[in-house]
Amino acid sequence: MSIKSILLALIAGDGAKPQGAIDYAVSLAAANGAHLSVVVGAIKVPVVVYSGVAEVQAIVADENDTRTDKADELSEAIRNAAQTAGVSAAVEVVTDAIDPLFSRIGKRARLHDFCICGRPRPDDVWATELAETLLLSSGRPTILAPDGFDPRHADDLVAGAALAPMLAHHGVKVTVTNLPYSRDVGKTIVEHAQNTRAQMIVMGAYAHSRLRQMVLGGTTTTLLQYSPVPVLMAH
Repeated sequence: MSIKSILLALIAGDGAKPQGAIDYAVSLAAANGAHLSVVVGAIKVPVVVYSGVAEVQAIVADENDTRTDKADELSEAIRNAAQTAGVSAAVEVVTDAIDPLFSRIGKRARLHDFCICGRPRPDDVWATELAETLLLSSGRPTILAPDGFDPRHADDLVAGAALAPMLAHHGVKVTVTNLPYSRDVGKTIVEHAQNTRAQMIVMGAYAHSRLRQMVLGGTTTTLLQYSPVPVLMAH
């Protein structure tokens, strides 16, 4: 599988800059001569118009301006990182309410070979929502990159990531490891990845066919929030 177009999707917020996802996306694009498209979302707080609430409207407007400014700052940092690495990149800031914003990101993701986002923190609702959108709406493999992962391994990971869905169909030799039973399967997988110095965890993602909501069991939640290495998911 030749990777020629990569989408990096991020939501600008109050937390730390998702440097791991940025470094990973830039390194992956550089290693493959791929074009990097970046969407930085600024979630717009809706303004409900009622008489006598001008002060509230002003507060909401200020908050939306602040969110847009943060998205602009993040996009500029990504442009600089891509330029330094010699990567062709197009960076766009999208400001919209939550539902149309994530809908636009999901549709945009379908036009790329690969998607990347940051690994959500346990308390980051919007980052989790973004990861679910990419997994369930893009139809593309998606990597959740944690902070602190060495992006120099990105080139080695591409081959594994590209072949992962087809391993069983192509007779690729793999090693099966039976781990001791544990009630916390996610923790067991995370610890095994650390002990074996794994460079990636590959797993499936599933959604309710009618509601299109991700079925997040304990294992999936643990890996989404605590995996020390990139997690490749495909739906």
